[in-house]
Amino acid sequence: MKNEPITITIDEKTLRAYEEHYFSIHKRARKKPIRQPYHESINTWMIMRRPEMNALKQRWKDFIIWLTEKLGYSGLNIDRCVICHTVYYPTNRRHDTDNSTPKFILDGLVASGMITDDDCRHITQLVLKCGVDQGHPRTEIQIIPEDGNEEKEEQAHG
Repeated sequence: MKNEPITITIDEKTLRAYEEHYFSIHKRARKKPIRQPYHESINTWMIMRRPEMNALKQRWKDFIIWLTEKLGYSGLNIDRCVICHTVYYPTNRRHDTDNSTPKFILDGLVASGMITDDDCRHITQLVLKCGVDQGHPRTEIQIIPEDGNEEKEEQAHG
C-alpha cells in the first residue's frame, strides 16, 4: 500500500470549495484566486512582470497547500516518485502539451510536505498529457511513489 498511486483532481467543484475558504479569510477580496482548473500556460506567466508572476505562484502554492491538507496528503514526505500531470481542457482549441508545465503546482506539493522536493532526485519522471473534456475540464495529478530500488538498479547497470 506504501507505493499506491495518489490522484489529486482539480475541477470546478474543488475551486468552489477553495473560493469559499479563500473568501472567508480574505474578506475584501473580489477576484477568484484560481481562475480555471488548470495551471496557467507557461506562455502566460513567463511574460508577466515579476510581481505579477510571484503573486500567481503564491496563489497556486496556497491553493495546493490547502488542497493537500484537505485531502490528508500534506506531510507525507514522498521521497521519490513519478508524477503524471494531465490537463483536460474545455475546448478543442490547440494546446501545446509542453505549455502546461505544472511549475507552481509542484512548488505547492513541496511546500505542503507531500513530496520532499521537485528536483530530479525526487521526481524521477514528469509526464505531461492533455485532452479535452467539455463537460468536466480539470487537472489530474497522479503521484506514483517509488521505493528507491530503481536507483540502485541504475547504479548497478550504469
